[in-house]
Amino acid sequence: MRKVYTIGDCVLDLFFEDDTPFEAKPGGSFLNSSVTLGRLGINVSLISELGVDRVGNQIKKFLLQNEVDIKHISYFSDTNSNLALAFLDENRNADYSFYKTRKGLPNTIVFPKDVKKDDIILFGSFLAIKKEFRAALHAFLVDCKERGALIIYDPNFRSQHLPMLPEVLPYIKENMALANVVKASNEDFELICEKKNSDQAYQWLQGFSDAMLIYTANKDGLFFYNHQKYSFKVPSIKPISTVGAGDTVNAAITFVFVRNGIKTSDLAELSEEHINDLASIATIFSQEVCMIYDNFLPLNTAKKYRL
Repeated sequence: MRKVYTIGDCVLDLFFEDDTPFEAKPGGSFLNSSVTLGRLGINVSLISELGVDRVGNQIKKFLLQNEVDIKHISYFSDTNSNLALAFLDENRNADYSFYKTRKGLPNTIVFPKDVKKDDIILFGSFLAIKKEFRAALHAFLVDCKERGALIIYDPNFRSQHLPMLPEVLPYIKENMALANVVKASNEDFELICEKKNSDQAYQWLQGFSDAMLIYTANKDGLFFYNHQKYSFKVPSIKPISTVGAGDTVNAAITFVFVRNGIKTSDLAELSEEHINDLASIATIFSQEVCMIYDNFLPLNTAKKYRL
């Protein structure tokens, strides 16, 4: 089976409702995706870093329980592991406060050197634009691109990061240019480039990247751009939490690429059947996660689709 590498921060997510904490779970966008992929039987490895502390040990144990390879996780002892506080509003959307302990400290992450053609690299969020991490990440992505890996980028840009947008926008555009697939939400594009709809977003992206675009707009649907536009409606639901929805879409896309044998060279001429399958699985998986407080595909659902 092809190898999938996810790259992103590990955090402990603390959930609040009416300013009262009620749940704590291992989190981080690409940890969430890797756990869903592990439950689906995908050969997945998380590239990240953890503190040598109780939180780090809890996260490491959780990853192993969910069949995520942790040999590419690095460990630090100079600070504690990261925390993320998620305050749920009346629509079950989260407003985040991040407590990242290693700001300004040297990156400890070591990248694998054995990525093969058609292996999948799934990356994004803040770690992908972090100054201390940038040079090493860029070199790794360029090497993966040259090897023929399939690169998926999700900017997952938060409003808290808007003050640094002028500094990090070149990194975001560079990531998009290196990617074969860009998966981003309407909120991402509104924050990053003030584009208000999927057509505007794709036109902006085409100015510097030939990546396939998967544009998510919550209840307003799902849009694919791959030389032509495909639009999909999504069923109306009353979510419990939307925190893990986008991360689960990323996992769903990756899962379908592996299950259907979609290689890097296939993306340019991806069939309508494959795109319909991508949209269907992404919608099913993400809505399942919206109906629970976990940020990962439920085990019972994962068993139905497991490879």
